[in-house]
Amino acid sequence: MIVVRPLDPSDVDALIDDVPARAPAMHRRRLEQQERGEAMWFIAWLDGHATGFVGVSWHNDRDVDEMLEARGYALVEDLSVEEPYRRRGAGRSLMLALEDHARAIGAPGVILDTGTSDYFAPARALYASLGYEDLGNVFLGGWSDPDNTGVHYVDPLTTWLKPF
Repeated sequence: MIVVRPLDPSDVDALIDDVPARAPAMHRRRLEQQERGEAMWFIAWLDGHATGFVGVSWHNDRDVDEMLEARGYALVEDLSVEEPYRRRGAGRSLMLALEDHARAIGAPGVILDTGTSDYFAPARALYASLGYEDLGNVFLGGWSDPDNTGVHYVDPLTTWLKPF
């Protein structure tokens, strides 16, 4: 059975060992982000192993682009489930825990973006099955990898929204 709970400092070593898809420093930064009250990270566990994670953050009124994009909605950060554990319900369980948290903090709903390539088709199917609406806009999103100097990503993305 999948168990989802918020990230705890005692979970970081297991997360680093069990979820190598992200650099150890990234897991530590996420715990720091959570401890500063900027986000909440949820970890999915199966048979004592971390299998995936998702974060939820809220719009930053000081960042106009983020405020306009988020419209006050809770923001999904980096849903990921390790390959051997996919299609067992971890992604759905993580998203449901995230939605419960978003409701508890008074968010009007949840917003996210995801890739448009075939690789992201299972994620898009998950979001649709949970009642998210693809807003149909495709834009180029980019980010720089803080653990790999000089590595930058640019991907076509689409925005999904779920009002409560």
